[in-house]
Amino acid sequence: MPKIQTIRKYKSKVKVRFDNDEILEINLDVYPNFYLYVGKEVSKKELEAIKRANDGIEYLNYALTLRQKALYTEYKMREKLYDKGASKPVADHIIKRMKEMDLIDDEAFIEDHVEYYNSLNYGKNKIKTKLKEKGIFEDRIEKIRFPIPIERKKAHNLLNKLEKKYEKYNFVRKKQHIYQAYLSLGFESDIALEMLEYIKDTNPKEENKKLEKDFDKIYLKYKNKYSKKEIRTKLISYLASKGYKINDIINMMERKGI
Repeated sequence: MPKIQTIRKYKSKVKVRFDNDEILEINLDVYPNFYLYVGKEVSKKELEAIKRANDGIEYLNYALTLRQKALYTEYKMREKLYDKGASKPVADHIIKRMKEMDLIDDEAFIEDHVEYYNSLNYGKNKIKTKLKEKGIFEDRIEKIRFPIPIERKKAHNLLNKLEKKYEKYNFVRKKQHIYQAYLSLGFESDIALEMLEYIKDTNPKEENKKLEKDFDKIYLKYKNKYSKKEIRTKLISYLASKGYKINDIINMMERKGI
């Protein structure tokens, strides 16, 4: 068995040198847990115990440093520890310690994050996705309740902002964009459709200005490529696909002499 030759204490570690020239660096918090002295022969079993304890405290300090910077779910903390090289038993021990210190609490994590995402006016589907990305398992996510009145209120909070964002579009296209925006923000389609009912019709003059702008843009693209008949067909097809009414498109062509 190797015999301890020297023991030197430093600021954060203790360096133990054996007579076979092996050097063991022990964390200062681990060192008092083992009875070590110069001249002692250390068995293989005790050496392994020291190394396990040493690894454990290093990984615990790493986990505590992470926790100081952000909240972690159990899953994500395990992921970090495994990436750092911790074994499953070490990770299990650290997770247990952190739970005992209330530093990991998935239920509190869910509650805090749902409240935060609600404050951002995210719909329930986006909140579920965010929680899943944070390491919350599906079975826990499915237990979260998202009352319809709260979902409706969040959607209402977003409506003015979305109307301003898409005001450059004609009425039909604006509604299409707002509908898709609600879905991307995590709202159910029935809530999105309900919000569309609150959108007021565009002023006819404003709608006509938008039509004329899109009309002139596409006409410039077609005028030197196609016959007059083909241009009329393409103008109607393109502008109708943008949500403009056929009668309004035809009236615009007549005004333009096309």
